[in-house]
Amino acid sequence: MGVYMAATLYVVPHLHHWDGWAYPLDLWNYFFLARYIDIGIYQDLYGQSLGQTGLTTTPGAVVALAPVWTMIHAAGIHVDLSRIPQPHPTAWLILGPYQVLLSSSVFFAADAVAVRLGASLIRRLLICVGEVYALYNVVHWGHPEDAVAVAFLLYSCLAASDKRWSMSAWLLGAAVAFQPFVLLALAVVFFPAGLRRFPGLLARAAAPAAALLVVPLAMNWSVTAQSLVIQPASPSGGRLTPWIHFAPSLAHLGPMDTNFVAGGPVRLLGVILSIIIGLWFRRAQRNLGLLIAAVALTLTFRCVFESVIAAYYVFPTIAFALVSLSVASWPRSLVAAFLAAALTWTSDFDPHVTWVWWVIVAGLAALVAVSWPLASTRGREPRDLVALQPLTQTVTALGEPG
Repeated sequence: MGVYMAATLYVVPHLHHWDGWAYPLDLWNYFFLARYIDIGIYQDLYGQSLGQTGLTTTPGAVVALAPVWTMIHAAGIHVDLSRIPQPHPTAWLILGPYQVLLSSSVFFAADAVAVRLGASLIRRLLICVGEVYALYNVVHWGHPEDAVAVAFLLYSCLAASDKRWSMSAWLLGAAVAFQPFVLLALAVVFFPAGLRRFPGLLARAAAPAAALLVVPLAMNWSVTAQSLVIQPASPSGGRLTPWIHFAPSLAHLGPMDTNFVAGGPVRLLGVILSIIIGLWFRRAQRNLGLLIAAVALTLTFRCVFESVIAAYYVFPTIAFALVSLSVASWPRSLVAAFLAAALTWTSDFDPHVTWVWWVIVAGLAALVAVSWPLASTRGREPRDLVALQPLTQTVTALGEPG
């Protein structure tokens, strides 16, 4: 946290000769939207007003930032709503550390899964270092909701591996409330539970996001539903992919949307493929290691089938792939670490260079392939469980009637 704040307050502005601090405008926009929750104007969360871009996703991030807005407002810290960006906003001294705290939740989830997979202490530390580096693009662009969604999804996979299906569904629902891209993993996580349980799990997974959306939908149905279904994307705000040629233009919706395209339709291809992977996983030799690798594969579809992508879109796949290496050989782990680092750097390359998208897709495919668990390690039990087996057998024997 200290390193990040030092970078935003001094190092980056000094290197680039900026007059103001280096903070992410996307997070600042979320922060401004959080004031609507504080004052109860939920109908303005979606759409565009006062020169700000409204939400196009579930409002978990804005809800998480609402307490910060309330605290800053109660402390009497002035926030100028008329100027974006501002050179030295005092609120950033609170908002910046809070973003880091939210994003760091993924470290605890990744470590919990690594422990279950049987990772050694050294490997757990290295996985954490890799996650910190991969998280750079997330905090740099101001999207802590991606890290929180990945954290909840990791915990959901952990619960699913223990066949605690209800808990898994609620955790996945919490992830959806922050970022709906985690729905790409729904089939892989829930299909093994069986057809009879699936409707109930689906209802639980939808409940948290539905609870957050019921008021905005009730107060401004047309704009909120349109933003969630169409999910407009700005070609000038990210890296264009070949799918941009198939994305419908939103110029007919009004002057504010002339530079936007619909991001939703092409994503259906990723949803279909994730369902196919879920059907395969249901028949495969299921264990936590293979589940983590399969989820990493489904999350790559966010980059593969988007018309416009951002630098932080690679993070979910990298986060899961690094955890999947908990019991991999060191040569494979080193190759995967190199690919993860290269992807993190490449994704932040000049967004106007269109061929970089092909490099990102190829890198994601290579990372998933390298981190995929080998047949010899799929059935390996976690080290702590293996160590407990003799004690468990002894207790069982003592408890048998003699």
